[in-house]
Amino acid sequence: MAEIRNAVIIDDDPDVRRYIESILLDHGFETRTAQNAREGEDLIRETPPDLICLDLMMPGRSGIQLFSRLKKDEALRDIALIMITGIKEEMNIDWGDIAKGLRTRKPDGFIEKPVDPGRLIQLVENVLSKKGESVQFG
Repeated sequence: MAEIRNAVIIDDDPDVRRYIESILLDHGFETRTAQNAREGEDLIRETPPDLICLDLMMPGRSGIQLFSRLKKDEALRDIALIMITGIKEEMNIDWGDIAKGLRTRKPDGFIEKPVDPGRLIQLVENVLSKKGESVQFG
């Protein structure tokens, strides 16, 4: 029997949350969702998932701020994390400088909105199988 994997999806757009959730559910994931970084962090700390899908830009605490908090936490820093972005220019963020400041590595992957289901699953599988290697783009 296949291992059940868990994912936390954090996005301020309820349609995006439902869409990504349905894709992951269709591929055997158990999912939990949050509408902002604070709720997402609570879910992650409650039961650390195998994967985090995190919107980059959200009102209040941004995805970058949550990423920073997670990577500073020894218990959570190794969870596979994919950043989801609606703006192409966000893909050019200098993650090297951010990661250096955090003394950590970059996010495990990025995918642009609108999210293509096939590309998301391919990215998820690549990220989970090569966790900790290089940044991947979906």
